[in-house]
Amino acid sequence: MFEMNKMLSLLIVVFLIFALICEGFYIPGTAPVDYEEGAEMEVFGTKLYSLKSQLPKDYYSAPFCVVSDENRSKKKKYHASLGSLLEGERKELTLYTFNMNVDEKCRVLCARDLRKNEFRSIMSLARDEYLVRLSLDNMPLITKGENNDESEYFVLGYPLFTKSEEKGVLLNNHISFKVLIHRPKFSASDLSQLGGSGEFFRVVGFEAIATSVKHTVGTDNVVKTCTAEGLDTSGGPLTVKSVTGASDGAGGKDPIIYTYDISFEESAISWATRWDHLLKVDSSFRKVQWFSIINSCLIVFFLTLLVALVLLRTVWRDFARYNNLDNLEEVRDESGWKTVNGDVFRAPFLMELLAVFCGTGVQLIVVTVATLLFALLGFFSPANRGGLLTGMLVFWAFSSVCNGFAGARLYTFLEGTRRNTVTWLSAVGLSGFAFGIFFLLNVIAMFLHSTDAVPFFSLLLIVGMWFGISVPLAYVGSFLGYKLEKREAPCRTNSVPREIPKYSAIPPSVFTILAGILPFGVIFIQLVFILNSIWQGQLYYMFGFLFLVFVLLSITASETSIVITYLTLVSEDYLWWWKSFFASGSIGIYVFLYSIIFLVTQPMLREMHGVSIGIYVAYMLLISIATMILVGTIGFYASFLFVLNIYSSIHVD
Repeated sequence: MFEMNKMLSLLIVVFLIFALICEGFYIPGTAPVDYEEGAEMEVFGTKLYSLKSQLPKDYYSAPFCVVSDENRSKKKKYHASLGSLLEGERKELTLYTFNMNVDEKCRVLCARDLRKNEFRSIMSLARDEYLVRLSLDNMPLITKGENNDESEYFVLGYPLFTKSEEKGVLLNNHISFKVLIHRPKFSASDLSQLGGSGEFFRVVGFEAIATSVKHTVGTDNVVKTCTAEGLDTSGGPLTVKSVTGASDGAGGKDPIIYTYDISFEESAISWATRWDHLLKVDSSFRKVQWFSIINSCLIVFFLTLLVALVLLRTVWRDFARYNNLDNLEEVRDESGWKTVNGDVFRAPFLMELLAVFCGTGVQLIVVTVATLLFALLGFFSPANRGGLLTGMLVFWAFSSVCNGFAGARLYTFLEGTRRNTVTWLSAVGLSGFAFGIFFLLNVIAMFLHSTDAVPFFSLLLIVGMWFGISVPLAYVGSFLGYKLEKREAPCRTNSVPREIPKYSAIPPSVFTILAGILPFGVIFIQLVFILNSIWQGQLYYMFGFLFLVFVLLSITASETSIVITYLTLVSEDYLWWWKSFFASGSIGIYVFLYSIIFLVTQPMLREMHGVSIGIYVAYMLLISIATMILVGTIGFYASFLFVLNIYSSIHVD
């Protein structure tokens, strides 16, 4: 309890320091923008995205109409956050011209021929079925569709190509935009009441329908397929073959003429709720979520009963009997967990690694809890692009003090002598492993011209946060942890290790690994939704469910490890340290195995090429290891407190 109070005091001090230096701030993109009728609106291209490739491309990687250098320089005033850069998003100004509440019919954007060096690029984009992601007033463009049961769904962006059994691959060169607007009762600006029309609108939705049209141009260079009535599609679609020419790249036959429509539609949706229809969870999904929660509660209830049975009917009964024994011979005849009191606190094998894992696990717990709390408070709204990743990086850097402190306290209890090694590994262990994977994949993304490649100065910023904030704070935490008085074990450790009885034919490590199925069952449904969000481009904003699942996961992990630890001690095995960690930490194995199953069972992911599969496996390996350390730490500390309490309550001469 003393150690927990010290940790809590340290966290409160860190919080108060931040509170003293904090200032009010404004989250970009979260305040409404009021447009007068006819006001110019800018459309930005964020990236080209493919489920098959998983390598996002720059918007101008496709043969689009290029904004002049003079106008394109405007983009310099828009600064992407670190999180959005890590997500592969950029903000490129497009040539589309929108004027608030002014409809347009078949407006010509530009006409251009493919250059020879673009032939291979466009064929690659067509093969991987890239989608174009645009944004207007910080609202992402969506394309709607219908499922077989006539329920509606949407995807972010519009398809750059469409496959046709008769015509082959078609290039979508005509986009019909629909902008949903809302007329606020009161303007956000006080000045708007003093002049102008007094009519202001806010963007609350951005939709599109992509079409392939083979335009024809008259002798006067007028696009004949764009009429006063709108688009004339009688000429058929525009095939990729017609614009790329022969397969040997001899030259394109037809120019690409880009056109677009704009329609504005007033909506009852207010600006404050404009994201709701994008984040709305389908009723069937919601039922699955609640079923998962109920299932997790049943698992927790079962484990709680099991732990209660162990504590009430076995441990506490043994306390009474063991403490009342007067005959030494009777004590020696006792069997079970009480007989290993002289070895139960013997330092485990690789105790330095255990201290590093537990310190890193505490840091992961702090980052997870802080991220979930801030997400529940709305700080990581989808409107704040990249905010979630940015927040997690900041939390990770500043929570390193908890990492160093927790690792140092455990290592001090184990009477270890390699303190500098533990401190250094705590500071750079998981961070270095994650950065190594990230840097390798960043180099690959650079060679493949993907926007996943983080700019050089952003990379320097990450390294600066690591060695300028994270590492020093880890050393500060370790210094505080080693400086505090060592907590004494309730039992004296014998000089000669006790012999451990032989096990049955099934090694105990098998049961330890199998125990991870229980915490995995708690997070399984949420894991499916999260994987869909990461790898299939879906929005995830169910942080309320996720927080509840995390609480249930923590309880399940704690009780699972306590049961495994008790069964280990009952069998007169005092090597419980690593077993308690992996009893719950083995969830990482099941997370990784399921990620492989997810890869081979999802139709779009099955078609990924080798590089994309490598990226998927590398990141899922990192996520699985982090999950193992986080959940394993929860289970370990629960078992550690359990062992301390039961051996503090018995009488040992």
